[in-house]
Amino acid sequence: MPNFAPDGDDTVLIRQPALRRIRPAMLAAGLAAVAVLAGGALWRARLHTHAELPVQTEASVDFHAACETHVTRLEQDRDIVIISFATLLAQGQALNRVAAFVEKAGLPHARVLDDTALAAAIRNSGASVQTYYYGHDYQAADLRRFFAQAARESIDLNPQEMWLRRLLAGMGWLQADAPGAIITLSASGAMLDGGMRAVILRHEIAHGAFFTVPAYRDYTEHFWQALPATERAGFVAFLGSEGYDTGLEALMFNEMQAYLAFTPDGRFFNAQAVGLSDTRLETLRAAFLNGMPNFWLRHLAAQPLPPASIAACPGLADIDPA
Repeated sequence: MPNFAPDGDDTVLIRQPALRRIRPAMLAAGLAAVAVLAGGALWRARLHTHAELPVQTEASVDFHAACETHVTRLEQDRDIVIISFATLLAQGQALNRVAAFVEKAGLPHARVLDDTALAAAIRNSGASVQTYYYGHDYQAADLRRFFAQAARESIDLNPQEMWLRRLLAGMGWLQADAPGAIITLSASGAMLDGGMRAVILRHEIAHGAFFTVPAYRDYTEHFWQALPATERAGFVAFLGSEGYDTGLEALMFNEMQAYLAFTPDGRFFNAQAVGLSDTRLETLRAAFLNGMPNFWLRHLAAQPLPPASIAACPGLADIDPA
């Protein structure tokens, strides 16, 4: 339970049992300083307006210090906001309820789950708070819809979700028709090595572009529709097995592009996962990249992933809350 400092001091202190529940802290206002004590480690983060957020490249995000939650904008497209969490647990506590609302299979997308229902959904999926997703991506419109629906239902949001809401409000993203997308990832740790982190970031950047570049979204949809029905079915089956709601077609071709062209790691995706030969998958990947609109994501696709040298933050752990 957070303890709010008196007398208008916006600093929030959260004291946790050592290494049990590491969480991003609440903020009382868009520019409020945050301090979190967790397992003896102190980290600070400051929220800014959208214009004030620092700007980073993919490589500098991947090399960034892992002991804090960082909020930055992507250099090539400043409507893409990157949240790099200190742990998978912190990321999950902030965004798993959003995931359930926006795109998880077998769950209502017009109603926000309360804590009990969310815990049951995660448990029934076979995942944990940390592994419900290894990275998240949402357009501003879906985030607005989530927080508006949660307010209508009087859902008791947790401190991390309130932190996210204040971040969005500070950037102006809760206003009608505000553009933008957030993508997230976690520092490496017991369940996530540096190479996986680099792949997740590349995958999520592709989702960010899908949300913010209409020509790319259109291209992806046309490519999807041109696939043979059997190959679309292979992707749908794979995505269903990963917990995505296969009834959401835009979600299907959004995930298709990110896995097909921007997930170069067999631990996350390979030809067998979608029932294709390695040769056919490479042919599809090359066709997709060659036909892409000529913008920054196409150039990024030709670049190697940043070196996987991120180490876990000392003193932080991805231990499920009791």
